[in-house]
Parts: sequence; C-alpha cells; structure tokens
Amino acid sequence: RGFAYKDSSKGEPDVLERMKWQIDNLGIKVGFGKKTALPPSGPMTHLVYNVGAHFSIWDSRNILNSFVSDIAKPLMKIERRPKIIYVVTPTAHFNTGDGQYIRKKGRMDGERSKCVERVRYNPRAKLEKRIVKAGVNVDVLLEYDDLELGALHVQRGDCIHYCMPGAADLVAARLLESF
Repeated sequence: RGFAYKDSSKGEPDVLERMKWQIDNLGIKVGFGKKTALPPSGPMTHLVYNVGAHFSIWDSRNILNSFVSDIAKPLMKIERRPKIIYVVTPTAHFNTGDGQYIRKKGRMDGERSKCVERVRYNPRAKLEKRIVKAGVNVDVLLEYDDLELGALHVQRGDCIHYCMPGAADLVAARLLESF
C-alpha cells in the first residue's frame, strides 16, 4: 500500500494504482513515486513485491491478483523492463490450526497468541505460489521453507516478525543473489 507507520502523509495511498497508471500511460517508465525512503539514483532495474501478512487471506488474494494482472503481466511483455521479483510472505507461527492470526475484536490472547515452533503449512505462501509463477508473471519467485522456524520469532504475541539476525536475513541474502 505504501503507507509508512500508519501515517498516510509519509507514503502513497496505493502504490499499485500509481504503477498501473504508469504502465498504461508511460509504458516502460515505471518509477519510484514521489515518496520513497531514499531518493532514486537512476532507472528502476528491479521491482520487488510482497503482499505481506497484515491483510486477510481474501484481501491478500485480491491485492495479489491486481498486482499480477495490472503490473506484472504487462511488464513481462516489455523487452527492456525491471526484473520482477516476488517475495513469498513468511510463515506466521501462532498457536492456531494454520499458524495465522485470528482477526476478531481486539488482540488474540491466551494460548493462541503464543508462538509454536512448527506449523503444517503456510496458507499465504500456498495462495501466493498458486497465483505467482516464475517465468510467467514474475522473473523470480523468492521462497524459503520457514515452517519449522517458529522459535525464531520475536515472541510475546508477535509470531509474524522474526528476531534479527534471523529468517529475514535469509530472505535478504536470497534477494541479493537474485540481483
């Protein structure tokens, strides 16, 4: 979405909407936008995207389908374009049937909010790998097996984010290799 720290003045309301407009109207000239963390130093050579774990599975599916149909597929048809890399969403390890946070009123508490060391599968990764295909609608599908890495989370009710150094460093290393 492009928001930084829940403050819409620091980010873009919808990065995908801007990029779709750029592709439709400017072709290859997909840019960084006006609100970036660092000023761009040249043309965009790589586009790295991830839906993330903070949307419902239903919303994630819709956002991902929009990214694929409006951004990735049109860019894949252009010869000189940014390399498109999709990073699969890391596994959540909440003590629920599929490790996902249960979105209800307030915070999840009790035993369900405690991290477990292993989950059977990552439903977000399963969804993303069904929609995103390397060589078809992205150049690289960056995935990793973190089903058994629940003990590396921040803990105390945060079973989505990893302690550092940790699993996120693996993603960064694989991302760097893809460049």
